[in-house]
Amino acid sequence: MKKGILTLAVLASFSSMAVIAEEAKTDGPDMADPTAVYAYAGLAYGNNGLDFEAMGVLTKTDTQRSGFIFEAKDILDDDKYTSDVTGREVSSRNYRIRYGNINTTNGLGGFVDVVAAEHPFFGNMVVAQAGPVATIPVGDDIYIWPMLLVGGVIAEDNTAQNLELAVGKAQVALGQATAGGNPDTIAAAKIALVSLMSQQLTVPTSSEGMDWMTTTATAMAYVRYQPHDDFFALGSIRYTTALAGKEWDTDVVDGGLQMASTAWDLKLGYYLTSTQTITLFYSGDNTSADDKYSLGYKFAF
Repeated sequence: MKKGILTLAVLASFSSMAVIAEEAKTDGPDMADPTAVYAYAGLAYGNNGLDFEAMGVLTKTDTQRSGFIFEAKDILDDDKYTSDVTGREVSSRNYRIRYGNINTTNGLGGFVDVVAAEHPFFGNMVVAQAGPVATIPVGDDIYIWPMLLVGGVIAEDNTAQNLELAVGKAQVALGQATAGGNPDTIAAAKIALVSLMSQQLTVPTSSEGMDWMTTTATAMAYVRYQPHDDFFALGSIRYTTALAGKEWDTDVVDGGLQMASTAWDLKLGYYLTSTQTITLFYSGDNTSADDKYSLGYKFAF
């Protein structure tokens, strides 16, 4: 209930900004361009908590620009949860740093993307990728920015600790099944327990810290449609696969990382002024995770 009240308060405060005095909306930065480099800060709030985002400019010449973006997702950790597999509390808070440089004459550049989060099974995890980006205009209103990124994943190897928790839960489940007296339920609980205990025999009993888990490749594209100076739609889609190591989207029990192989998002934006935008954001992926929605505000300096 408290979260619902806070959501309404944030939406109301963002909506009130629409009465800001009109000013020219074409003199500021292109806030609908995902490769544009300019200083800004922004907040968003939705069903996955409060997010913060800011960009700093590193270089700015007539032909070359570079900068970095820092993001903190679910700052208040509203959506932390207890893993059904390990029994550990998993934080939903994550951090992202992106670096980009762009040649303003030909639209070519480079991109680095680093995300630090908590994996529900392995623990602390960092995904880092880098690659080229291009700018492709399609008519007057549509732009496409394709990217091809290569990188990898490092994460804590908490397999032994998590298996110990899972075995404990399986033992409890077997006890409950035995008390219930259903032969099929008892047999299934025994099989699950034996499977986990057999995995314990082949897993090291201690972690050596952060380990290289997999080498990844990601194909991604941003698409922007802007039929009017005041409105824009910016969407993206990405596909990630493993080149070596653990499979990216295979279940953890089968030796993978159990991550989304395909993800997409859509942002609908409106220019309040030349340096302020308000956006509606949606994102989803091909896992069972809930889709995300948020309302955001961004101010360019």
